[in-house]
Amino acid sequence: MLERLRDMLRSAAVSRTLTRAIKAYREGDFPSARAGVDEVVAATEPRGSRTQETWRRSMRLMAVALRAEVAAQQGDGAVARACIEEGFALWAEARERHDQIGIRSVEAFESWEKWARDWLARSGGGAR
Repeated sequence: MLERLRDMLRSAAVSRTLTRAIKAYREGDFPSARAGVDEVVAATEPRGSRTQETWRRSMRLMAVALRAEVAAQQGDGAVARACIEEGFALWAEARERHDQIGIRSVEAFESWEKWARDWLARSGGGAR
């Protein structure tokens, strides 16, 4: 029981960090957004409680998608490309596992995927 409580507290903290990063990105504060998504990506490395696995993958997908956009804005093409590739892989994995994916998540990913493929094409990274 205590471990689940710790998991919930960690999850809430990581969620708040991602929310702040999203807000910073929307406000054009790319350094703060990058620091936030870097923190979330580090916090969602494959480790920890099995009960949090679905949450971890979901948070990581959101974080790497935002990290790709932030990195692109900052001119860091290598990180943007790596995050785009990881985002595509995480999405494919979620679909293969038949995770419950809501329509808003599908729409959000489709919009991000269009941005990612356009960015790859413009930057010479090729679209998958």
